[in-house]
Amino acid sequence: MTVIDKKIEVDERLSRVLRHFYFVKIPENEETSIQHLSPSLEMLLIFNFGEPVSFSLGNEKIGKRTIGRVAILGPLRQMLNYERKPGTDLMSLAFIYDGFYRFQSLSRQQPGIISFDEEMAFRNAEYLNQIWETLMPLEDPMQRARVVQDFLLRNLTNPEPAANTLLDNVDTIYDPVIKPVSVMAERASVSDRTIQKRFRKYVGYSTKELLRFLRFKAVVHFILENQDGKTDWFEIIHTYNYHDQSHLIKDFKYFTGVTPRQFVKLNAEGSFCLSRD
Repeated sequence: MTVIDKKIEVDERLSRVLRHFYFVKIPENEETSIQHLSPSLEMLLIFNFGEPVSFSLGNEKIGKRTIGRVAILGPLRQMLNYERKPGTDLMSLAFIYDGFYRFQSLSRQQPGIISFDEEMAFRNAEYLNQIWETLMPLEDPMQRARVVQDFLLRNLTNPEPAANTLLDNVDTIYDPVIKPVSVMAERASVSDRTIQKRFRKYVGYSTKELLRFLRFKAVVHFILENQDGKTDWFEIIHTYNYHDQSHLIKDFKYFTGVTPRQFVKLNAEGSFCLSRD
């Protein structure tokens, strides 16, 4: 058996619900390693078909938190660090926008991290445990992905009208020239404050936090695309409108728990994984 470490694209009908499926399966003869997943602001639903998996966030040490049968993590604001032991068998769903809330009945205002052990998964979200039971006998990641896709297509609730008017214009967030909140407010004939409140309600974080995150991701991509030479941190500070070096370091520590230089080292070791393009 070889290591399985891959993403599977989702059905086009779920393109505003899921980013992708991600599968990790480690043979028994492999050594234990630590993987670092970049923050994404996504809601992660993780099915674990092996032994409990230890994980941490940011610069926490691994060991205090574990993933049992099912875990719900997010919105993922910090780097996720997890052990990949021999026998690890994980399936992760990366929900975007209001997709997770259309699937799961948890409150949109419930912050932080929720992790379910076997008993809690059954008591608080019985259907998640039922999905796990259906997926467990399947060996092929594509089979597991098809089962979950079919379930989502049958059971997703319809988006609320206010969410549609927001998400139909979410592309403005990626335009550096305009003020996205004001543009979305004008298009929807509501106030800026209403757009900000809708963003928190339907996606679980603020527009300000998203813009901060997108700048950080742009910096990460710049670093990864210019790995051959020495990183010019002052060019990055100027190009991406950071106040100074301490401002840049603050953002890296906020999202990853490490400094920019430590991030470069992690990436060079091959243990850092970007969660989205």
